[in-house]
Amino acid sequence: MNHRRNPSFSLYSQLGLRSKILLIFILILVIPLSLQGILTYYEFSASVQRRSADYSTQIVGQINRNLDRTLMEMQRLSLMPLYDTQVLTILHKYSQAEYAQTRPSLAEMEKMFLYISGSAYNRSEVRGIQIIADNGFIFTNVDSALMNFYVDVRQEDWYRRAQIADGAWVIIPQHQPSYYTQNSAQVFSVARMIREPDTNNVIGMIKIDLKLDVFRQILSNVKFEDKGSILVVNDRNEFLFEESSPTLEPRLAAAIRSTKPSNENKVKNLVLGGRPFIAIVDYSDYSGLKVIDFIPVDSLLLETKNLRNFTIIIAVIFVVATGILAFIFSYNLSSPLIQLKRKMQLVEMGQFDQSVPVVTQDEIGQLSKGFNRMAEEINHLVKEVYVIGLREKEAELAALQSQINPHFIYNTLESINMKALERENYEVSDMISTLGQLMRYSVDPYDRLVLLKEELASVGSYAKIQQLRYGNRLQFIFDIEPDLENALVPKLLLQPLVENSIFHGVGDRPQGGTIWISAVRFADDLLLTVRDDGIGMTEQEIEQLRSSLRSSLPDDNVQKQGVALRNIYQRLLLMFGASYELQFDGSPDQGISFTITIPITERTKEDV
Repeated sequence: MNHRRNPSFSLYSQLGLRSKILLIFILILVIPLSLQGILTYYEFSASVQRRSADYSTQIVGQINRNLDRTLMEMQRLSLMPLYDTQVLTILHKYSQAEYAQTRPSLAEMEKMFLYISGSAYNRSEVRGIQIIADNGFIFTNVDSALMNFYVDVRQEDWYRRAQIADGAWVIIPQHQPSYYTQNSAQVFSVARMIREPDTNNVIGMIKIDLKLDVFRQILSNVKFEDKGSILVVNDRNEFLFEESSPTLEPRLAAAIRSTKPSNENKVKNLVLGGRPFIAIVDYSDYSGLKVIDFIPVDSLLLETKNLRNFTIIIAVIFVVATGILAFIFSYNLSSPLIQLKRKMQLVEMGQFDQSVPVVTQDEIGQLSKGFNRMAEEINHLVKEVYVIGLREKEAELAALQSQINPHFIYNTLESINMKALERENYEVSDMISTLGQLMRYSVDPYDRLVLLKEELASVGSYAKIQQLRYGNRLQFIFDIEPDLENALVPKLLLQPLVENSIFHGVGDRPQGGTIWISAVRFADDLLLTVRDDGIGMTEQEIEQLRSSLRSSLPDDNVQKQGVALRNIYQRLLLMFGASYELQFDGSPDQGISFTITIPITERTKEDV
C-alpha cells in the first residue's frame, strides 16, 4: 500500500541520522544564548549579596566590639568590692551564722548605698547594682520603695548560674528579678560571687542589672533592611536582645528566633518561613555573646528586579521557542526507535512474529529492515529447533527405556512358581514371586513418575532376591523420612544404583557388606542416596566415570556399570535440567556413595 507523504517530511526522511543529530544540536545552541541574560542577572545579584554581606559583617563585628567594651566595664565594676575593706567587712559580718537573721544597721546600709551609688554614677545603662549579703539581705542603689530587701534569690536561675561560675563573672540573659517590688522591664545582668581575699570564702554576690537600652544605643546608627532582624544571644543561644524591622512578619520573627547558630564567625544562607535570608554571625571570645544579623535576600535585590523581570521574559521566550523546535525534531527522530524498542521487548518475551514499518531511508530505516529480517529468521529457526528438540528427546527417552527396562516374560515366571509350589519348594517360590513383582513393576510404561514408596518397594523386592542369593553376607538398611513417601520420583531410579553396589561393591567380597538407602529433604529438594562399604574406587576411576557420564557416547574403557549410571544421568538431565544430576564419591576399601538430587513434587488428589 502506498502512503502519500508531506514533501518536507520526505526531505527530512532522506537525511542521515548524523545530519539529524547535527540539526538538533544547532537548535540546542540557542538555549545558552537565551540563558546568557539570566546568568548575567544572577551574577549581578550574587555580587550585590556579597557586597552587602561584607558590609554587614563589618557592622555586626563593630556592634560586638562595642558590647565587649561595655561588658568589660561591667566586669571591672563587679571586681571593685574586693578592693574596699569596709564593703568586705560588712559582707564578712553578715556571712557569720550569728548574724543570719540580723538586719544591717543604718550606718552599714548608708555606707553600702554610697559605695554602690558611686559605682553606678553617670552610667545610664545601669538599671541597678545589687550586693547580696550571705544572709540574704540586698544592698542596692535602687529606691527603697521599689525594692524587696529580703528575698530568697537562691532558688532563681540567675543565682544558680553565678554559683556555677564560682567567682568568675557571668552574663545573665533577659529576666525579671524578683527583688523589684513592681513588674519592671526586662534586664540582663552581669553577676559574680564575692569571695573574701584572705579565706577565699563566699561572703556575697554582686549583680549589675543593665537596661536593654544599652543595645539600642549601640544599634542606633544601624540601618535595618526591610523585614530584617538583629539578635544578641549567649553561647547557649539564650536571648539578650532582639531588634527587628517593623515590617517583619510574625511567622518570620518566630522562625528567626528558633535558629540555633554555632559559636563561630560565619556567613550562612538560610531559608526561614519559606524566604531566603543571609545570616551573619559574629562571636565574641571575650563575652561569649553572638550578634546575628538576619538580612532578607529579596530586600537586597530591589534594584535588580526590573533587570530580572526583563531577563526572565526573554529567557522564557527563547526557551519556549527552542523547546517547541526540539520537541518536533526529537519526536520525529525518536518515534521509530521507540517503536523498534517495543518490538524488541516482545521478541524478548518469546513473541518472534514481529515486524516494524520502514518509513525512512536513513540508518534507522536500515536498522528496522535488519530487525525485520532477524525476527523472521529467528521465528523460523525457533520453530524448527523446537520440533527437532522434541523429537530428539522422545528418541532419547525411548532409547533409555530400551536400555533400562528389560522385557521379561511374567507369565512364564508364574508358571515356574506354580511348579515350585506343587513340589513344595517354597524358597524357590518366594524367589519367583519376588522376581515377578519386580518384573511387573519394571515392564510398566517408563515415561511417568511414581511414588517414592513404590520405588522403595521395588528396591526391596530386588534386595530380597539378592539376599536369597548372598545370604547373611548382604545387608540392606533403609533410612527414609516418613513425610517423603508420597514424593514423586522417576521410575527405576534406585534399583540400578543398588545393583551397582552389589555387583561392583560388596558382592564379591567374602565378608559381604552393607548397603544403605536413604531419602532426606533439603529445602525444596529431595536427596536420594545409595551407599555401600565395599571395595570403592580410586580417584582415577571416579574421574574416568564422571567423564563417561558427561559424554553422549559410551566409553569402551569404562566398566559395565557405567552404562546404567549414564542412563540415570541422562534421564535426570532430560527430565529436570542441568541443575539436578547424579553425584558420587568414594575411595578404595571405603565404599562408594551415589546421591541423586531432584525437586520435591507430590501427587495431588486429582492425580490419584
